[in-house]
Amino acid sequence: MSVEHIEDLKVFAQAVESGTLAAAGRILGLAPSIVSRRLARLERALGVRLLQRTTRSLSVTDEGRVFYRRCRRILLELEAGEDEVQPPQDGISGTVRAVVPSSSVMHGFMESLGELLHAHPQLTIQVRLADQVDNLSGGSWDVAVWVGNVPDSTHVGRRLCQISPIFAATPDYLALHGVPETPVDLANHQCLRFGSDRTEHVWSIVDPRGTTHRVPIGGQVVSEDLVASYAALHAGLGIGALPHRRLREAESNGALKQVLPGYHLEPVTLYALMPEGRHRLPRIQVFVDWLAEFMQTLFLDKPPRKKRRRSA
Repeated sequence: MSVEHIEDLKVFAQAVESGTLAAAGRILGLAPSIVSRRLARLERALGVRLLQRTTRSLSVTDEGRVFYRRCRRILLELEAGEDEVQPPQDGISGTVRAVVPSSSVMHGFMESLGELLHAHPQLTIQVRLADQVDNLSGGSWDVAVWVGNVPDSTHVGRRLCQISPIFAATPDYLALHGVPETPVDLANHQCLRFGSDRTEHVWSIVDPRGTTHRVPIGGQVVSEDLVASYAALHAGLGIGALPHRRLREAESNGALKQVLPGYHLEPVTLYALMPEGRHRLPRIQVFVDWLAEFMQTLFLDKPPRKKRRRSA
């Protein structure tokens, strides 16, 4: 027996991504009994068990994981094909599932997102905050902000901008510990370090002439979350690095002061990573265009665009 119903593939993919049959049913607008029947029909057609399920949870079998990757690609290509031959008549619509750095919410992400949503009332943005994409093959997202080189995978990367954060501390911290005059002086300061798999022990710092220096650093606060790192910075716990626009805003109210003017961290490129096939969808293209403009405004010290006035 072969697979004959595309809806069964959609139910299966949503069940994997949602984690439970009930959640998949809510998203698809289907009763749990229908979800169960369609999954059972798909498994009969394939002759294998795809999911081990109970009333409250499910787990994906080895065969299910293999089939899910293929299934997701099929559904993406189908959706892209439908949009290409039947473009939306009433403007951009649908859902974009985006993974963005946790610090984005501190940098005006939601406020800026309002402009995009106002321009496209039928567009929905589902946001997940994460400082790194934990599962490239998961298929549960459409666009993810990726730092550094694009991995060799079945994904498409679009360059958003190059970032080079600058250094800052609170006036109270600098009054207590002194102001570093050169990058070497950072060895005598509390540096707010980022740590996930490995803790930072060196900052690659670019001087005004464009020369990069590898500077040993230390500090008592190490965070895997950029929001926590920025909170530590504002609490006066050390010297940290942050985007240009964020520092300018903090300087204007006296919360932070720039440290080592003219120096910055070694530039890193940000990309929008998309599963192959999804980058052609109009709603994905519109979102990534907006995302590129937002990131450039944030990191390149460009003034934010003035909000459009709503017509009366």
